[in-house]
Amino acid sequence: MNRPLKIGLVITAVLLGDVVIFGAIGSYVFGRQSYSFDDNDLPRHLAGRWDWSNRAHPCGDSAHVIRFSPDRRTMTIAMPPHPPHDSGWSATYDLLSLEPSRLRGAIRGEKRLTKGGKPVVWDLVMAGPNEYRWHRTDWPANSYTIGVLRCGADSTSGD
Repeated sequence: MNRPLKIGLVITAVLLGDVVIFGAIGSYVFGRQSYSFDDNDLPRHLAGRWDWSNRAHPCGDSAHVIRFSPDRRTMTIAMPPHPPHDSGWSATYDLLSLEPSRLRGAIRGEKRLTKGGKPVVWDLVMAGPNEYRWHRTDWPANSYTIGVLRCGADSTSGD
């Protein structure tokens, strides 16, 4: 069954040193199951370069890199520096749960708060072999950001 898109706008602010970066991310409902890899090894498949699907020049200087600690208790997302425009950034997530198609993580030092006054917690949910979406745990159950796409992925390969 196809569900209609529910379009909204989420304004996010990220504090990077003394710089606050504001971004607008469209969120919507997608009415399909999350995607699981055959080997159920989500960290292995997530490691690498990714970029937001709405970038004018995806996988250029706006791409970020995902890495996991050897014990898979943390995930780091980093954007390499691109002088002279920026110095890059990184965020480390303490993983609260890890499933074949999603993970839940809390950003160390998170400043954004839920209406209940608690730091925001994020779900990274696979939408396909080369796409993930974010869901905040305080958002409605089926609300997600726009897609984040694997850089250099062959859309027919599945990996």
